[in-house]
Amino acid sequence: MASILAGVVVRIIWGLVIHPPFEYLYSDMGGYVGRAERLVTGAGLLRFDAFFPPGTHILLATPMTLFGTERAGLWAGAVLWCALSAATPFFAWRLARLLLTPAAAALTALLCAFWPLYITYGAFFTSETPSLAFLLASLWAGYRAGRLSGRKAGWLGLVAGLLGGIAVASRPQLILNLAVLVVPLLFRLRRQAPVLAGIVGGTAVILAGTVLHNSAAAGKPTGLSENAGLNFWIGHCDVHDVTTVDTDPNYTLKFGNPVWAQLGRGGSYRFEGYLVWDQAFFYEMGLRCIERDGFGHVRVLARNLLNMTATTVPWPQSNGDWQRAAVLVSNLAYSLLLPLIVIYSILIILRRPSGWSSGEMVVLLQLACAVLVALFFFGDPRLRSTYDVFGLALLAACIADLFGLDEPRRKPAE
Repeated sequence: MASILAGVVVRIIWGLVIHPPFEYLYSDMGGYVGRAERLVTGAGLLRFDAFFPPGTHILLATPMTLFGTERAGLWAGAVLWCALSAATPFFAWRLARLLLTPAAAALTALLCAFWPLYITYGAFFTSETPSLAFLLASLWAGYRAGRLSGRKAGWLGLVAGLLGGIAVASRPQLILNLAVLVVPLLFRLRRQAPVLAGIVGGTAVILAGTVLHNSAAAGKPTGLSENAGLNFWIGHCDVHDVTTVDTDPNYTLKFGNPVWAQLGRGGSYRFEGYLVWDQAFFYEMGLRCIERDGFGHVRVLARNLLNMTATTVPWPQSNGDWQRAAVLVSNLAYSLLLPLIVIYSILIILRRPSGWSSGEMVVLLQLACAVLVALFFFGDPRLRSTYDVFGLALLAACIADLFGLDEPRRKPAE
């Protein structure tokens, strides 16, 4: 609790005094705020509103609805982001308390409270902060519900589903983490049916609303977001940036890969008549690259995994001075430690009486979802940062095991 409270103080100082997020409204951050403002003012949905998952700008629109879209509303949004960032160590602690040992749970809270990536992301209006906070809250409620029975388990499962749906509405790939939560319940269906129904039902409600929002913006049925095709193409071909131009030359959209931008790799592409949300077009382009590479495409997949680590500095912190240095060092240290953490965690799992069903194994599976994201889309330390909480929890478990922090102390000799 002391580390959690200290983390709150650090986030208030950084996110509300030194680096308030409303002073950095460019690129993705400016887009989220702009869409939130139009939602609050009733300006109507644009075609582009279906490109990004809507969860983040809808969350931002909540304080703006109460305080307006000017300075007061932005300050309220900054407070909300600070609160969500501060809640992350708490929910990480509660989740680890269910899955790991008490000492490992306490160390998890400590590591998350002072993790530079989580502190700095809380001072930008990006999707990382809210998606992680709601995901951890969802997993905590979901695994807690799995230990209960009857109506109470069903209601808590519903809460877990609603929270998880909000996380997925901000970051659709987090549906994989909910799958890690839900799939084991299928093998205990008779006993866990209320929990399973609650989680699935709650998630379905939020995601149905997300699809309706995007379909209204797109003017046709669509999914949780329309950027999957573009991200797939970027990840499987050498793409530095892409510009798409509609028949109206004034309607031009440009996107770049932050990893390739820092590494100075990839080509620049320009398409006329195809826009960034034409997913079928970009999926086909990505599949052509895979077909052309053949077995050699394994090199691209390995590169994507490597780019999840320390080949670049996480964006947008890479644009700053102080935070760039702090994030660079912590990102490098974490990337170097991660293989050792995974190996030692597997050794712990093998020693546990519960074996492959132990809490450490559950956390390891949650962490492994980052690998699937890198293999299907592309590697980026920004994408990986959301999953760092599971790596930090495993690091805490390794430290607790290595130093015997959970072993009862012997009574001193008389």
